[in-house]
Amino acid sequence: MDYHLPDHVSFGLLGRSAVVLDLSADRYFLLDDIDTAVVTALGAPKRPGSPCARLEALIRRGFVRPGPGTPVAPVEAAPLRRSALESRRDDGALPLWQVAHLRIHAGAALRWRGLAAAIGQARKRRLRLCKDGDRLSPGEAGMIARGYDKTRVFVPAQRLCVPDSLALAQALWCRGIAADVFFGVRLNPFAAHAWVQQENLLLSDPLNIVADYTPVFRL
Repeated sequence: MDYHLPDHVSFGLLGRSAVVLDLSADRYFLLDDIDTAVVTALGAPKRPGSPCARLEALIRRGFVRPGPGTPVAPVEAAPLRRSALESRRDDGALPLWQVAHLRIHAGAALRWRGLAAAIGQARKRRLRLCKDGDRLSPGEAGMIARGYDKTRVFVPAQRLCVPDSLALAQALWCRGIAADVFFGVRLNPFAAHAWVQQENLLLSDPLNIVADYTPVFRL
């Protein structure tokens, strides 16, 4: 039997454990070793022929569903090699009105519509504005990232990784530049972070900020 991930569910592997992000619940869930083994087996060429008790429990929790759909596979990101914000180049400029509009709009969407709806809206905007074939323009992407970072200082809104990542990504998308938004986590102690990258170029943070996080969601 085939199984798939619902649109609102994704996960990443941290050693022998999986961390699931449920966008609808706006929560992260840590699976134990057995549940992680069950989930990873669903993405293997030879899937379980009949559901076991653990798989049935995962289905009841809404983490997986029977039938064809999005493959049951962990989120992966290209290894980061450099950060646009740590470049020696002092270029890049974005108008204050645009940065303020994108950041305030992203924050308002998260606050009033919730995480799942805000992500759904952003996903539609990305599909409308850019194509994956446009992602190979790291020079321009880095320039826009530095411009956003410099102008962001003058926007009177708290620095928060999720709305700022969505705002930066949309500044790139509206110029036809494909870039990915990732949510990642670390354990012991637990922490979560969101960032923007294009291939192996980090666009939203210095490298050391993101180094300890494993991606569990990709937009």
